[in-house]
Amino acid sequence: MPHTLVNQGPPPSAAQLRVNRLLTQVASFLVAAGSGFVVTVNAYVESFSLANLGAVILVLLVLHLLMYPRFVFPREFVLYAGLVGYFTIELAWTDDVGLAMNTLVPAITFLLVLIQFAALATYHDVRAMLAGTLGGFLVGMALYTRISGFPFVYPAGFSYNAIAGMYLIGLFVAALSTRYTRSKAPGLVVAAVFWLLIVATTSIKTNLGIALGIMAAGLMYSRHVGKVFGRTAVLLVALASVVALALTANDALMKRLQEGSDRIAIGIEVLESRDDVEGYAAFDSRARWLSEGLSGWARNPLFGHGVEAFRARFGSTSHSTPVDLLYNSGIIGAGLFYGMFLSLGWRLFQSRDRSSSGVRAIVFGGLVCYLSVTLSGTMHYNPFLAVFIAISTALLSRPRLRSIRDRVATQPAQP
Repeated sequence: MPHTLVNQGPPPSAAQLRVNRLLTQVASFLVAAGSGFVVTVNAYVESFSLANLGAVILVLLVLHLLMYPRFVFPREFVLYAGLVGYFTIELAWTDDVGLAMNTLVPAITFLLVLIQFAALATYHDVRAMLAGTLGGFLVGMALYTRISGFPFVYPAGFSYNAIAGMYLIGLFVAALSTRYTRSKAPGLVVAAVFWLLIVATTSIKTNLGIALGIMAAGLMYSRHVGKVFGRTAVLLVALASVVALALTANDALMKRLQEGSDRIAIGIEVLESRDDVEGYAAFDSRARWLSEGLSGWARNPLFGHGVEAFRARFGSTSHSTPVDLLYNSGIIGAGLFYGMFLSLGWRLFQSRDRSSSGVRAIVFGGLVCYLSVTLSGTMHYNPFLAVFIAISTALLSRPRLRSIRDRVATQPAQP
């Protein structure tokens, strides 16, 4: 019996294809913007808890799946999922299960943020995704300035480390956006503003982390970084001049930046003297927490004492991710968490695509920066770190995935 041809209508015209592509890019921009906005708001709206953030991210993930019914789950995510699973197992020997939820629930949110942003960076248009994420960050950060008045005033109870972390992820995405746009100026301007805001927060660990990240990227990718500075030298000088004029015209902002610079100098002095100095009196406390954490870890080095065991015993965290993880979850927990950093570093080492050298330099700088920040901050469920790992993993994987698709497309059909 002969096959009957079904009239499927004329193929779409070039104009229709352009419209469809534009609509898809707009949709990607909006989903990414919503994702960036809610992650940012979580940093300063106390009523918007990490549990609420997880619920909203789950809704946005469903929106992504309606557009592209798939997501990625690379080895970095497997490692973190293993950490969440181990936290759950630890409840069997955790003394305060209610307190343990302060880690377990945010860890689940961290995993959802990983999946969402990696899906956006893998399947959606990269420019639309980065522009949307950055746009969401900008709206959220502008709202924070409107509510708190920062950086023109220091709000009461200012959480400088949390706000510095908010601006840090904005700096990372703004820097990445310069690699996917023809004009570098907008991304560089936004990145410069974020950097100044980070200095104004007076967060020592964040500013030192950025300095370490820049130096490490400059050394590792010296040839590429040199070319970039050579091509953008005029733009950078013009940008620096504009920023200097803007600062001299605003005494309040200049005062914030001066205070931030003084705090960075104090941080360097603390590292050199390994003792409290005038203007910083937390070194002795951190040294005591480090000693207590490591001695407690030595009593149960493999499994740890249970989720949030350090906080339950001493009334606060150790303010150090490795100390907290070793004490609470032993080598298993710390190994799973820092395995993500090692895995991301391995991706950088394996990557040979010259066209992505700029992205690799930015990711490597961010990796060193965040690794440094974990040493003096509780980061194992920080959603901004999840955004960094998700986007970095996805962008480093895109050239490899594209190469695989190209090889498959050029293979002759099998009989």
